[in-house]
Amino acid sequence: MSSAFHHIARGLQRYFGKRDKGHQTEHRSKTQLTEVHRRLAIYLFAVCGRDVVIKTMEEDFLHLEKYRPYIERGAIHLPSFYYDLGGDVAGIEVYRAAAVHAVAHLMHAGKTFADATLDKWQKAVIAVIEDARVETLLMREFPGFLELWRDQHTATPLQDRSAGDYLSRLARALLDPSYRDEDPWIVQGRSLFGAAENLETRDVSIRIGMTLAEEFQKKNIRFNAHADRLSALYRDDSRHLWAQQDETHAEEMPTSFFELKLLMGNNEFASADEEHKEISEGKPGPAGKDAYSYAEWDYRSQAETASWVTVRERKPKPGELGIVDQIVAQNAHLISRMEKILHAIRYSGMRRIRKLEEGDEVDINAAIRALIDMRSGVQPDTRIMMRSLRKNRDISVLVLLDLSNSTNQKIAGQEETVLELTRQICVLFADVIEDVGDPFAIHGFCSKSRHNVEYFRFKDFGQPYDEGARALIAGMTGQRSTRMGAAIRHAVHHLDERPAGRKLLMLITDGAPSDIDVRGTKYLTYDAKMAVKAAAKNGIHTHCISLDPKADEYVSQIFGARGYMVVDHVRYLPEKMLMIYAGLTR
Repeated sequence: MSSAFHHIARGLQRYFGKRDKGHQTEHRSKTQLTEVHRRLAIYLFAVCGRDVVIKTMEEDFLHLEKYRPYIERGAIHLPSFYYDLGGDVAGIEVYRAAAVHAVAHLMHAGKTFADATLDKWQKAVIAVIEDARVETLLMREFPGFLELWRDQHTATPLQDRSAGDYLSRLARALLDPSYRDEDPWIVQGRSLFGAAENLETRDVSIRIGMTLAEEFQKKNIRFNAHADRLSALYRDDSRHLWAQQDETHAEEMPTSFFELKLLMGNNEFASADEEHKEISEGKPGPAGKDAYSYAEWDYRSQAETASWVTVRERKPKPGELGIVDQIVAQNAHLISRMEKILHAIRYSGMRRIRKLEEGDEVDINAAIRALIDMRSGVQPDTRIMMRSLRKNRDISVLVLLDLSNSTNQKIAGQEETVLELTRQICVLFADVIEDVGDPFAIHGFCSKSRHNVEYFRFKDFGQPYDEGARALIAGMTGQRSTRMGAAIRHAVHHLDERPAGRKLLMLITDGAPSDIDVRGTKYLTYDAKMAVKAAAKNGIHTHCISLDPKADEYVSQIFGARGYMVVDHVRYLPEKMLMIYAGLTR
């Protein structure tokens, strides 16, 4: 207990001592990862042509100086902030250098090294050679990275007290051809690395690293794994190079960056589609052709993260028209009955225009007032006629479908899947609403991380519900996950463009919001709730029909107590949905 107390006390003393020393740390400018996260993601995509997951490290504030970037299961973990290094090296440049260096490892990775026979010094030297190998390979394609990395190496020949000094000098020597260092060990390292014929495999790092590690023993300088660290802050801690022995890290890194596409099932990495569209920063709205960026609500910080999610509009593939025709034929009686109900609602209600000189009928109340005025000797109001006009429906409705992978599962106690039921609802709804004449659209969505929320437009406002739209509905498929908040925001974007006086968004889903890059449902549930609130501020009423019998708790949290219906028995669901629509648009 006593040793633990003294350890904490020493840590606090070091921390507050640094703050008091001329208040240097307190006044140094720093860059937060949250400020540059999206720019880094775009930058890395430009480098490697793939989306890369960037995560914030969980740090101990007492020992921030010990933390280095690291790579784990394809994701890059960076500190929450970097201080400016002085000169022209701002915090954003450190982030860029660290992120690009990590991507170089991902692009030119190989099998992890077996570390059972290696000591800590050997692994440290091998890691420096491996850093130089991947940076050299990347600079062959992007020579400009030399300047980015070189500016952050500050080791000089005068630094010769520790093994860490020599590692930092070796790292600089292997990167920067203009750096001069006549130490025999550094010269040998440069010579071996320069003579390597093939840098495409990690074998060269093992061979050169083992040779240099053995040669360094002649200097009689002891290596301290905790204190002897590289001076260039952007270099990662190399943990991804070594085969892990514990079960929690038993999975092996892919042999190349492009094999990371195979990891779609884990929540650490998500790759973009081959036809990735250009993304730019800015306010919610277009972020490139057929791509849109939106903010996302973080319940932990109680704030929105701007331009955090990318929604990509994809062209749906058509299916067999016979599927739709069969649904219509099997439900002809229901369609006829619902058309009568909606027609009655559409043409019910009159709007009376009073105080007219000429009209269709006498306004009895106005006539009585005029008669009283005449008998009282007062000039009467001769506008005693009125005209009755039917109320015109000024409505636009968008049906938004959850097309995640779970919709491929069969409904409990039935032979049809959730997707088949969803398609049936769409066909019946579209047939009835098309006949009634209300403008409507049918869209769907699924997701594959925040970088790729796919959005499908099966039938748009102003588009006829013809064979083309029917074929697209017939071809809908279920895949991937359910990032509901982003899809709602994009549906609201389309409804905002409508001139209608009343706008309705109807969401059909079979489960809670989820995605491969988010653990649990709480984060995305709160985000969806904020998306619904934002829709309400825009004058859009949102209603959810959930096919999940256990959905009451999270659906009510998102849509409010009266904004949803949970369907336990789906036999009459199409009719129920049309009745809900009739009630909401009355």
